[in-house]
Amino acid sequence: MSLIASLVLVLALGLVGLALSSANHQSAESTLQARMESYVFLVLAAAELGPGNQLQFGEDLGDPRLSQPGSGVYIHVHGSAGHWSSPSTLGLEMPELSTIDAANTYFSAPGTLLNFYVYQYGVAWQLADETTLPFTVSVLVDPDEIDRQTSAFRLGLWRALGAAGVILLLAQLMVIYLGFRPLQRVAIDVASVESGLAPRLEGNYPRELEPLARNVNKLLETEKANQQRYRNALDSLAHSLKTPLAVLRAGLESDSPSGRAAMRKATDDMNQLVATRLQRAALSARRTMAQPLPVRPELERILASLEKVYSHKMIAVEVNVPVDLQFYGEQRDWLELMGNLLDNAFKYGKSRVRISGGPLEEPGAGQPPGKGLWMRLEDDGPGIDPEAWPRLLKRGVRGDEREDGHGLGLAIVLELLTAYDGTIEITDSDLGGTLIKLEIPAS
Repeated sequence: MSLIASLVLVLALGLVGLALSSANHQSAESTLQARMESYVFLVLAAAELGPGNQLQFGEDLGDPRLSQPGSGVYIHVHGSAGHWSSPSTLGLEMPELSTIDAANTYFSAPGTLLNFYVYQYGVAWQLADETTLPFTVSVLVDPDEIDRQTSAFRLGLWRALGAAGVILLLAQLMVIYLGFRPLQRVAIDVASVESGLAPRLEGNYPRELEPLARNVNKLLETEKANQQRYRNALDSLAHSLKTPLAVLRAGLESDSPSGRAAMRKATDDMNQLVATRLQRAALSARRTMAQPLPVRPELERILASLEKVYSHKMIAVEVNVPVDLQFYGEQRDWLELMGNLLDNAFKYGKSRVRISGGPLEEPGAGQPPGKGLWMRLEDDGPGIDPEAWPRLLKRGVRGDEREDGHGLGLAIVLELLTAYDGTIEITDSDLGGTLIKLEIPAS
């Protein structure tokens, strides 16, 4: 960035210098042209018509440079009234100059043919018999005068621009250093987190870096929570394996058929425990960088399966979910979450199930880009006693003992929602049954 900014600065100052130098040169030439025109009027003021209609000029031409040989300002008058050159042309071989019509002017810069600035003015002298004598007044100026003037200006200009460039370059480097200094602090703090010296980013960062620090801290918290869930799952698994292991040890000491049967059953229990505990731990571990999952197609997939399972109930399903609604999480988490809730709705509903959903409010400035969502699942079943709502969220509790199940559905839902910082609320539906409200905030 410093290199590119320096190149842009040099290019910009160079273009400014060239533009100012060109403008100064044009201004100097314009001023010179006006001064050369004034020389013409000085000469015409000193001119008079002598014998034989010949032009004559007095000795005082109004400017001492016109009388000083080699002064750099030369005047030549030529035409039908004769030729005359100012005393300053002494020792100078005057180039051949063309004449121009009366009342016309001509100005030219030094070129290949004439190494002078040339200004010509066409004049017609009216005689007493009303005839005219045409002649041209030519003023020649040595270009060294303009060259010295523009060179002095150009030298001062480049010095000033060079000093300004150094100052701007230093200021630019200072701004870049101060602007990126907080990133160095972030890098140091991240290194401290990686080395275990700090649990999170705690620095006082600029407003532009606060979303970065907040999201990194959120990622750290999520990963720590996931690790804790895995540890808890492993602890639970180790505790649950104690009994099957004791059965295996006892079976090893016995060679009876009943001992071998007990060992086989203990082995099956251990396999089931390992698979269940690890699956639960994986489902309850929130992913912070999951791809957005379209909600509507997954709901239709779940509903297609449930409608086959509960085809004998002929349940009418009403879905009011936007097509572009997305869930920022794992697909299997969403299927587990909605599958358990919709299975209960179909199980306890009589003839109707209504599903509504939509995004939560847009996140504020600096918030993560993932939108949160809300869902409402309603049925026309017998409903649930309000006093039993908190109890239903506990593992192993069923709302209706007459229905098959293990009482784990809502407990699993609660675990998943907790992993996603979501909330669940159970209340009455206007359909006559139960209404379950879910809210999952921005990921």
